[in-house]
Amino acid sequence: MTGAPGVATIAPMPIYDFACVSCDGRFEELQRSDAPSPPCPTCGHEETQRLLSPFLVPNSSAGQRAFVRSMPSAHDLGCHGGCSTHA
Repeated sequence: MTGAPGVATIAPMPIYDFACVSCDGRFEELQRSDAPSPPCPTCGHEETQRLLSPFLVPNSSAGQRAFVRSMPSAHDLGCHGGCSTHA
C-alpha cells in the first residue's frame, strides 16, 4: 500500500466465481488474478475451477442504484444470427 503520507491506497481486486469439482458448489472469492484457486467453502475440496463471471449492470428502475447480474446476449456481442447459437 502506497500513497500520500498517512493515506493508504488499496489496489483493486476482482471477485471471481468458482465451482468445486467434487460437490459442484458455486462460490465467489475476492482475490488477485494470479492467486491459486481457493478450496471449496462447502466441502473443503482443494480442486476448484474459475468460472466466467456474468456482467454487473446498474438497475435504475424505481430509482434504485442496485446492481444486477446480467449475461450479454449474442446480439449485444455483435451476433446478428450468423453464429448458429440460436434458431
